[in-house]
Amino acid sequence: MKKTVSVNIKGINFLIEEDAYGLLQDYLDRLSRALNNLEGHKEIIEDVELRIAELCSSKLKESKTVIELADIEEIIAALGNPEDYIEESDGETSDSSPAQNIEKTHEKRLFRDVDDGSIAGVCMGLSNYLSIDVVIVRAIFLVILLFGGFGAPLYLVLWVIVPKAKSTIDRLRMKGRPITVESLREEVGSAADKIKDSGKNMAQRVRKDDRYQRSISKGARILRTIVALGLFGCGLSLLIPFLIFVIGGAQVIPVQSADGFLSLSELGEITLINQTDFNIAWWGAIMGCFSAVLFLFLIGISLVFNLKNKWLKISLLGLFLTGIIGGVMGVSIGIRTARDLAIEAEIESEFASFSANELTIIPTLEALDSEGNYEVKSNGNWGLMGINNDSITLHGVHIRYVKSADSLYHITKNISSRSHSYQQGITKCQNIKHEMSLNSDTLKIASAYSFPRKDKLRDQEVYITIEIPEKGKVLIDNRIVQLDQVDQLSHYIENGLVCGDGKYRKLTFYID
Repeated sequence: MKKTVSVNIKGINFLIEEDAYGLLQDYLDRLSRALNNLEGHKEIIEDVELRIAELCSSKLKESKTVIELADIEEIIAALGNPEDYIEESDGETSDSSPAQNIEKTHEKRLFRDVDDGSIAGVCMGLSNYLSIDVVIVRAIFLVILLFGGFGAPLYLVLWVIVPKAKSTIDRLRMKGRPITVESLREEVGSAADKIKDSGKNMAQRVRKDDRYQRSISKGARILRTIVALGLFGCGLSLLIPFLIFVIGGAQVIPVQSADGFLSLSELGEITLINQTDFNIAWWGAIMGCFSAVLFLFLIGISLVFNLKNKWLKISLLGLFLTGIIGGVMGVSIGIRTARDLAIEAEIESEFASFSANELTIIPTLEALDSEGNYEVKSNGNWGLMGINNDSITLHGVHIRYVKSADSLYHITKNISSRSHSYQQGITKCQNIKHEMSLNSDTLKIASAYSFPRKDKLRDQEVYITIEIPEKGKVLIDNRIVQLDQVDQLSHYIENGLVCGDGKYRKLTFYID
């Protein structure tokens, strides 16, 4: 049975055996005497006490609530005896020590090195953690900033979530060094030397020119203001178009409809699968855009007023995460829409077969309205499509010309559409309406076709295939198509397009 005492080490209460307490107190007294004449000895002793508290905490478990003598002996062995590391009055040091013969395990953690870093110490911290030159880390950030576009947001996120090295122990963990009296002494001495050298250099510069410090401060303010104005400009360049075209619903897409133009949201309604997808895409766009704008504005404000506080960091992190969520929402809807365009379905129907010397094709325009004895015709050169409450009209019908295997003209119509399944694609093909009529040797082809608005835009197309017999020809828009005069290729195919305004455009290619 042993007597225990309660001690407080760096704000943490421990129950410790009386003889273990005596050993620990003796160790700290010896450490204080050994470091008494060393600059920064108080900081070293505080760091050692903090390390002792950490090691004592690691010794405790649910079944063990008291620090024993063996625990203190192990902790002292890990830290090292101060007399073995500190130079004696005769200038000699010991070549070996008990602590050197004990294998010390130490952890390596990621911290921001604000003392040696240029901005927030992120690159320097990564350099220490990865054991690579800081120049390489900074070059990587510069490359992803210039070519990937996410270097700055990544830096800011690391700035927010990675803690800075506040103590000497944090700096040792950052470098992966063992936490001993010697390493603590070296780290504190190194920091003191840096501060001393920096102070000497700055004092010399200030003595050379009293205006030096004021020039630096003024130049930094000017640079921060320029960068902040650039960020404000980027934010406004995102915000203004978003407010005009998305929130304001400005109609800028030309279509043939009662309004004559279409807004981006209205285009989304005839493209996205359903109203739920539209709502998700809408809120994703709002979250992504506004978070990006506010993110840029906050960084600009922090540069102008030199703000550095935890609420700013929390706000930036929140805006960044909100933007990520908005982006994920948009990407998910994009994937769903792409899935609904994955499979192409096609239906084919034989329209007519007949004998004639030539075939005349007359493109006809869509009738928009009828008044008395006249009709208002569509001008397919204006507007990407036609839209009303129930249907969508697209312009442009493809014509294929191939050689007939016999002496007859053969006319076939092919209609295609896309969907997430072949059967759904077939249904959408069947819903497409296109007018075509044959009178003797004259074929009238409507330049437009329509389908229900509920089918959405799914790459619907209409192809007319005309097989031309030997010595036969086709007349269309003052052009003559006569395949037997173009070499003697049995697999020659000529393509054309009846445009929305009734004009004909010829496209030719070969299939060997």
